[in-house]
Amino acid sequence: MQVAAFLSDLKSLSVCSHEAAIALVKPSLITTADDTNQSPAKAEETPGRPLQPSTSEHHDQDLQRANELVSLYYDVKLKYLETGPDPDLVQAGKHVDQIIAALSRSKR
Repeated sequence: MQVAAFLSDLKSLSVCSHEAAIALVKPSLITTADDTNQSPAKAEETPGRPLQPSTSEHHDQDLQRANELVSLYYDVKLKYLETGPDPDLVQAGKHVDQIIAALSRSKR
């Protein structure tokens, strides 16, 4: 079930813009105006001022991996749009089509 949720999240990231995808995977900053239940020791005195992310949140490897995945996906997509498909990949696709056509003819 977790794999399906992960694939759904990846699909969601693929249809939105790069900036929106990065915003989804980066942890949002908590503001004191929004968080009234936080203890005074952790909250800053200036209302609306962003709090610094906690150490565990800052070093969260899952978020870092997700951020890297989104950046990698964006880079690959951008390169594909700029240069088009890889010629070797196009040629391999043609070979596959020829083999499938030959197999279809041999079954008749």
